[in-house]
Amino acid sequence: MAEPATLILSDIREEAERLAGAAVTLGLSARLIGGLAIWLRCPSVHEGPFARPYADMDFAISAAASTKFKALLLTQGYLPDQFFNGLHGATRLYYGEPAGRWSIDVVIDELAMSHKLDLRGRLDGPAPTVPLADLLLTKLQVWEINRKDLGDTVCLLADHALSEDDNTVEGIGLPRVRSVLGKDWGFCHTVQGNLQKVAELWSREPLPGTEHDVADQVARLQQAIEDAPKSRAWRLRSRVGERIRWYETPEEVKH
Repeated sequence: MAEPATLILSDIREEAERLAGAAVTLGLSARLIGGLAIWLRCPSVHEGPFARPYADMDFAISAAASTKFKALLLTQGYLPDQFFNGLHGATRLYYGEPAGRWSIDVVIDELAMSHKLDLRGRLDGPAPTVPLADLLLTKLQVWEINRKDLGDTVCLLADHALSEDDNTVEGIGLPRVRSVLGKDWGFCHTVQGNLQKVAELWSREPLPGTEHDVADQVARLQQAIEDAPKSRAWRLRSRVGERIRWYETPEEVKH
């Protein structure tokens, strides 16, 4: 008897869309993050100066969805890294595509890189990715930000409006941005610096015919962050400023 055809698609972009759609259909609190999430939501990244290849896909899931999401990946043919998952499984998971074409990184409940972004309660809804405000924050929280993340951010801001509705699907919810950055001076400081780099990249490489002017979007974001109510912890930490390091430099975890 012939072997059944694999479920896994040959194009990582189409495969990310398929898996993310399956999570939505199954009602799992699991959503795509990272570069492929930008690819799904932002037409501007499909071609032009910020188009790029993708070597892996990233998901954020809730702890409660962990068992079912792992079962989903297994039924689709993905191979778990047993040692890594046994060691880090409370916070991260790692799966490989059987032919070695790409990997899947999974974070549980929060994304912890240069700063921590709590994603609890942000992993449902009709879209296959986290809300666009969270997608923006996942990109701008990287202290040593690279061109890929800056380019992704340019495309996100070029294609989507800023919104005062935190339940928006197609807009970037400013209430979420204010809430996160108004509590954490370090996160806020990193985002403000990176927004300046986004504006500089846009000035050098503007995209023609986009829905929004990224320079205007950055200016509105900066004003929204400036106007956000600040917690006592934020104000206390701001007095210390850059005299003490305000970001983490996580080591690359080996698989």
